[in-house]
Amino acid sequence: MEDILSFLPGFELSKNFAGDLSLLLLFVGLSLIFGFVFGRSKLISVLIDVYVARALVAILPHDWISSASYSNVIIFALLFLFLLAMDQRLFDIHISNVGADFFWRIFVTSILVTGLVVSSFFFFLPKAVALDFISVTAYGYFASPAALIFWMVTPLLSLLFINNRLK
Repeated sequence: MEDILSFLPGFELSKNFAGDLSLLLLFVGLSLIFGFVFGRSKLISVLIDVYVARALVAILPHDWISSASYSNVIIFALLFLFLLAMDQRLFDIHISNVGADFFWRIFVTSILVTGLVVSSFFFFLPKAVALDFISVTAYGYFASPAALIFWMVTPLLSLLFINNRLK
């Protein structure tokens, strides 16, 4: 194995390589599942549900939810699932199926929704717990300050281009 890696200077396998690979496969799988299961009409509602759940958990007083170090993740997941089950047509934003770029819009939106969900989980999960499963680099893609801003702002900006009803 060392002979193979000697050709790649500076390439080191993380001790959590399996966790990073699992995270990547889970991310891609969830993106595809979100895109195909929710489709164009529900995908934007899911995106907004994530924002609402994340905002609600962020404003909860810490003494209400301090029973476990990962209680924020559990509350976020429960709120997200509750909102997902309850919203029938709260928002009149959709992805139009007109044009050849229909599948690209669904694909990009599903990646952004998945990124926001994963970023939210890592935001609420204690860093030490997350780093037991993935590397610092993979954690940084979703939970660093710049990554948190990216995953919160980019999906909102994408709505400006995806919502064809306004045109």
